[in-house]
Amino acid sequence: MKELSVSESISQGWELAKKHGLLLAVFVFVFGIAMSLLNSFTLPSGFMEQYVNAIQTQDTESLQRLAMQSTTGSTVISIIQLVIEVIFMAGFCATIMKLVRGIMEKVSLKGFKMPAMTYLKYFAISIIVGLIVGIGTALCVIPGIFFAVRLAFADWYILDHPEAGIGEAISASWNMTKGNFWSVFGLLLSEIGIILLGILCCCIGVYFAVPFALFAESCAYTTLHENLAYENLAYTAPVNEYQKDEQ
Repeated sequence: MKELSVSESISQGWELAKKHGLLLAVFVFVFGIAMSLLNSFTLPSGFMEQYVNAIQTQDTESLQRLAMQSTTGSTVISIIQLVIEVIFMAGFCATIMKLVRGIMEKVSLKGFKMPAMTYLKYFAISIIVGLIVGIGTALCVIPGIFFAVRLAFADWYILDHPEAGIGEAISASWNMTKGNFWSVFGLLLSEIGIILLGILCCCIGVYFAVPFALFAESCAYTTLHENLAYENLAYTAPVNEYQKDEQ
């Protein structure tokens, strides 16, 4: 059984980032542009002109109508953005994992090729974990941090085991991080530091920092996953699709 080392995970992530990071940075950049374009459609065409005219003429009926349009448009765009973000992150993280394990030798869109159900499970886990962490943070910051650490690998697990259930993925992350809380906590803090350094590098560095951080996290997940199988816990971990490919 191998002990989780934050420095080793970051070191492995850095080596992989040097090899694949620039092309993955292009993926992140294109995704950012797509999100920016979606934001531009939040307000209807001519909205600002109509809004200014309504204020000048004190047309309360028009102001109420425009406010309703703005709220509706923002809500729809936000939902679309959330769906696109989940699809991108699921495929992006699956690509990262395959590169870490050597299943893919170079970056390609093949990493995004997964069953629709896997994307749906990833979406569900993202929402569930987000709610748990959010509620914990609202009640008190410490429980939010605790749940964020213990459930940090639930989304990675479902990508690694598409046939697994949502409950199994959450349980697996909980068991993986048992006894490794401070190591995982340190890893997550290090990832935040990597992203902040990327932002400080004229902001454009963040496009490279994102895959670098995810490479480190995937390396940590791989170590903890191997430990989980070695310890032979109460549940039986199914053979993942990547191991099947290797066989």
